[in-house]
Formats: sequence, C-alpha cells, structure tokens
Amino acid sequence: MKNLVLWLALFAASSQLYSQTLYVSDQLTVAMRSGQSNEYRIVKYLVSGTSLTQIGTSEDGSYIQVRTRKGIEGWVQNQDLSQQPSGRAMYKTAQGTIANLEGKNSALKQQLNEISSKHASTQDKLTSLTSNNNEVSKELENIKAISANAIQLNEDNQRLLEENQMLKNEVEVLSTDNQRLVDNQESDAFLNGAFAVLIGVMITLIVPRAWPKKSTDWA
Repeated sequence: MKNLVLWLALFAASSQLYSQTLYVSDQLTVAMRSGQSNEYRIVKYLVSGTSLTQIGTSEDGSYIQVRTRKGIEGWVQNQDLSQQPSGRAMYKTAQGTIANLEGKNSALKQQLNEISSKHASTQDKLTSLTSNNNEVSKELENIKAISANAIQLNEDNQRLLEENQMLKNEVEVLSTDNQRLVDNQESDAFLNGAFAVLIGVMITLIVPRAWPKKSTDWA
C-alpha cells in the first residue's frame, strides 16, 4: 500500500515536471519518432516553432516524449527542442503582431479621421448656429426697438386723442357761447328795431301836435 502511494506521488511529480511546453528549434524540420532512437520510425515531421507538450523523457535525457496540439505523441531529440519559441516563430509572431497593430492603427486612423470630420461638421454647425443666433438677436433687438416705438406712438396717439377731446370740449363750449352771443345780438337787434319803430311812431304822433297849424290864405 505504501509503495502504491509512493508510486502515485512520483507519477504526479513527474507529470508536473514533464507537462511543460516546448518548441521545435530553428531547424527547418525535426523528426518525431515512435521511440527513443533514430532506429524507430518517423511518426511526423515537425516544422520550426511547433508548440509541443512534454509528457516524458528518456533515462539519459537525450530524447523527450512530446504531444502535439492534435494529440499525436512521439519522441524528439532533446537538442532539437527549446523552452522558448524559435527565432523564426518569434519573427512570425512579431510579424503577425505588427500586422495586427498596423491594422488597429489603420482602424484608429480611420476613426480619427471620422471623428475629425464629425468635429469639423459639428464646428460648422456651431458656426452656423452662432451666426443664426446673432441674426435672431439682431431681429429681436429690432423688434424691441419697433415695440418701443409702437409703445411711444401709442402713448402719443393716446395723448393726442385726449388733447383732441379737450379741443372738442372747448369747441363745444365756444359754440355754445357763440350761439348765446348770437341769440343775444338778435334779441338786442330786435329790441333796438322795436325801440326805433316806437320812437318813429311817437315822433309821428307828437310832432304834428307840437306845431300849430298855419292858416291858409285860401280860407
């Protein structure tokens, strides 16, 4: 029982030790064989930069048992493996990263151009709105001035109406006084005429009596 526990512990430790990621070195192709020597058949050729998972190692450490991402297992010489990606793989990765960054940079430039265009459009709209606002402000000032003039004209008109009404009242008073004077003049003229007639009648009646009649020679 103790031996079984010890064996399981060693297996777990070896699994943790071997389950690391290795990469094929900068050689063009590397043979993955079915055993721990060149005498075993080639299972697959691995190109430089291929990512492999270590699952075991030979007793002398010259061969490493690996598994590909597709699950193919085999043995590869330790000298053909590296814990770091190969320069070629790193170059390809860098190229891909550069291409990706260039694509993002191009997209960002396009977004920047769109934002700049929108900003320019917004600026034009702002300028137009500012101009319209200035025009509206001028119209408002004109309306205020016209309103002020209209108010002044209304006040002047009201004052003139009041003065006109006062003049009408004065005209009516003067007309009444004039009519009264005319009536008085007519009455005075009538009285004067009547008095003159009366005087004439009196003269006609009194004067002949005041003078004696002369005798005529015809008698």
